[in-house]
Amino acid sequence: MRKMTNGISTLNILEWMIVKKIFWEYYVTEPWDATNCAYCLVDGDFQELGLVSLDEIKPHLSSRTKDLYSLQPAPGWRWVD
Repeated sequence: MRKMTNGISTLNILEWMIVKKIFWEYYVTEPWDATNCAYCLVDGDFQELGLVSLDEIKPHLSSRTKDLYSLQPAPGWRWVD
């Protein structure tokens, strides 16, 4: 886990994923629940924090990792540590 901030909010990031073709990035902020849903910061056409279904996006994933130390933070955000 790493903490990411935009100067106003701070999020705990557990995992990162990116979707093929449209290159939307998902910064997972909580563990996946029993229905494979979790809140994520989604960086797509714009940034939003919302509930994401892993079952819906999994077939479209290009990459997925919990090794957050090799990643850049979301645009407009920075790693706290």
